[in-house]
Amino acid sequence: MDALSLIESGYESCVSVPNGAVMKVSEVRTYDRNNDNKFKFLWEAKDQLDGASKILIATDADDAGQAMAEEIARRIGKDKVYKVHYPEGCKDANDVLLKHGKDGVDTLIKSATPWPVAGLFDAQHFFDDVDEIYEKGIGSGASTGYANVDELYSIVEGQLTVVTGHPSSGKSEFIDQLMVNLSEKYGWRFAICSFENEPRIHIAKLVSKYLRLPFFDGRTPRMTKEDLEGGKQFVQSNFSFLYQADGTLSSVDSIIERLKIAVLRHGVRGAVIDPYNYIQRDRGDVSETEWVSDVLTRLRVFAQAHGIHLWFVAHPTKMVRDVNGDIPAPKGYDISGSAAWFAKADVGLTVHRPDPAHSPISEVHIWKCRFSWVGKQGKTELSFDSPTSTYHLPYATSVAATAHDLDLEIDI
Repeated sequence: MDALSLIESGYESCVSVPNGAVMKVSEVRTYDRNNDNKFKFLWEAKDQLDGASKILIATDADDAGQAMAEEIARRIGKDKVYKVHYPEGCKDANDVLLKHGKDGVDTLIKSATPWPVAGLFDAQHFFDDVDEIYEKGIGSGASTGYANVDELYSIVEGQLTVVTGHPSSGKSEFIDQLMVNLSEKYGWRFAICSFENEPRIHIAKLVSKYLRLPFFDGRTPRMTKEDLEGGKQFVQSNFSFLYQADGTLSSVDSIIERLKIAVLRHGVRGAVIDPYNYIQRDRGDVSETEWVSDVLTRLRVFAQAHGIHLWFVAHPTKMVRDVNGDIPAPKGYDISGSAAWFAKADVGLTVHRPDPAHSPISEVHIWKCRFSWVGKQGKTELSFDSPTSTYHLPYATSVAATAHDLDLEIDI
């Protein structure tokens, strides 16, 4: 009836959502992928949506309708989406037509305002959000899957985490682990742009992390063929891959375009680009410092507009030993190319192995956190199990956590 009400009022370029509204996804992190079929119409209408310069969303004013509007805007891209504001006592376009006539519908459409996105807006755009945090508090991001890491770092949609670490430090493995944890706990989907791991190897690692079993033969019994099939289905359900099969380099434009399709088509909520130095650089006369700053800005704006968390992996400059002969953990200003790696990141994260030859311990350093409710600067430790490619709490930390839960006093 709402689409018919708009057509009756002279607005014929309108369509009705074919399957009705979904749960209130904007208030929970766990996404029910059974609802995902309700968004297939967006992919089927991709050409028309891409060709439109302005898209108005006029879903119902109830919770389900607003959740539907939020997800549609996220998938389309909030930069060209507008939202309508119903008059008092009206919950949809049909109510407006019945109570205020065609003139009321005309006013409704003409008074639509841009969807909040990175940029400049009236304060009124954010009043609903202010009311929500007044009632419920600001909360925190999604859990990493590790209690000790959660004390320093949580994962928030719309933010950019810059990840660094020396070669073979486990930084890529750690981000893969976070994505597997988020998929298991919250049902998040991810897009992976990995230049150093071809898809077959990357999938094997993800399957191993999901099953907590080795992929290859070794001292520890490997996964069975049946295990493998289940793991492959997990990866199929939760991961998409940006892969240049012809061997050509990827530009920033092509990465953003494919990420946009992944959001629209698969509803991804996170993505990783690993590492940055494989990206094709068409800088012209622009310095590397300026180019890196521009790339970070574009990626951060994209993450905000589409509500995804983006991990961007970058290698540090060459390793330099300190006065004790140790190689310290690199931080934001140690990444080659630009100080923008520190300045533009919402979160800065380093994975560091202080003694890789003799210890499985990996350090996770948070050297920047823009918002206190997301995390804080600091360092914690995890243990890396090479056969299964998984991270675990170190034994002492795990025992202490168990003792705390059981209210025991023990010496470690």
